Amino acid sequence: MENITINCQWIDGDFYPKMNKTIQISIVAYEHSSGIPARFCTGLIPAIELSKKLKSIGFKSLIRLINPTPIANYCNGWQTKESQFKNIISEFLNKHSIDFFFDEAEQVSNSGLEILSIIGEELLLAKDTMIIDMVQRVRESGRKHGGNLGAENAVLYMAAHPFSWLDMYHSLIWKKQYQNDDYQYVNLMSKPELRFTVLRKFLQEKRPDLSTSIKSVDLYMTVCNTPCYIRLEDEPTFTDLNIKGNDWCLKRYQEIKGKSSNHRRALKDFEALMSFL
Repeated sequence: MENITINCQWIDGDFYPKMNKTIQISIVAYEHSSGIPARFCTGLIPAIELSKKLKSIGFKSLIRLINPTPIANYCNGWQTKESQFKNIISEFLNKHSIDFFFDEAEQVSNSGLEILSIIGEELLLAKDTMIIDMVQRVRESGRKHGGNLGAENAVLYMAAHPFSWLDMYHSLIWKKQYQNDDYQYVNLMSKPELRFTVLRKFLQEKRPDLSTSIKSVDLYMTVCNTPCYIRLEDEPTFTDLNIKGNDWCLKRYQEIKGKSSNHRRALKDFEALMSFL
């Protein structure tokens, strides 16, 4: 079983699992304030397929579901509400006999925010032109939705990113710490996360005092280029999927695909989900 290569249609490139390791696959999934889209579970497909392929050749694997709700709520000014996304994910993964667990960010505290502010300053003071460009893009996105406060909170969100993907650790930012040598860690992300990957690596180098020894493998999905947990304008909801069915939702996605490139990608993601099911 030396030099094993795994290729999956839902993932860009190949994956090379390490012998005698349990493969832990991290993906993000949470309930956005706009509601749960009908295509929500599309984001789980790549992780399920990778897990099944690993199992078929004798590897153990489990999915770590990153839940950034506390920091996301703070940075976006959302109110905490009762969520159903964990039940949706659990039911979907259990149907496919996949081992998984949820891993949530720590609750936001003043001390935690102080740490993130200090880390964020590293981004704002960066001299590298690529980092400057990435930071500017994310800040402008935050400003567009929340003014100057939105821009400031976008920096905090960028600073929190390395903690969710295990590049960095502090008990005030993330609840659980990982150090087990028996695991190979895989980060499975949508392609928009690529900009955050650049920032993660930069911060990891700038703050060795907070960096972990974990060397994760970053893989990118061929679906969810518009994140599947963020509902677009007029997009069918998960409730629509349950009550009105697949065909109604597909028709609705086809009707709204002309609204934007994001809506066109959302249609493709829903079609991918239907083909998977």
